[in-house]
Amino acid sequence: MAYQLSNYKDIDSSVAPLVLQYYKYMDQEDYAGASSLLEENHELLKPYIIDMDSINKIEQGLHDLWQTASLTQSVVITEDQTEPEGDFGPGTEWFAEY
Repeated sequence: MAYQLSNYKDIDSSVAPLVLQYYKYMDQEDYAGASSLLEENHELLKPYIIDMDSINKIEQGLHDLWQTASLTQSVVITEDQTEPEGDFGPGTEWFAEY
């Protein structure tokens, strides 16, 4: 299942100076200045900011990827650094514990 972030654009030259100023404020620990910059330019910056909905989509995508991966392959770890004996299915990975 594919997840696409909504309302998200890469930073371009139209907003780069604002983004740089925002990070300058953050580096100087001027959180009030950074907050003011975001509030004053909210509509302009909105397409460039990953919101909570996007973070939730990323988290759901990672969870689904983990589920799919864990169902399609297995991992075998041996303590004595010898390859395990047995008939393991395709996609099985072997790791020796050091």
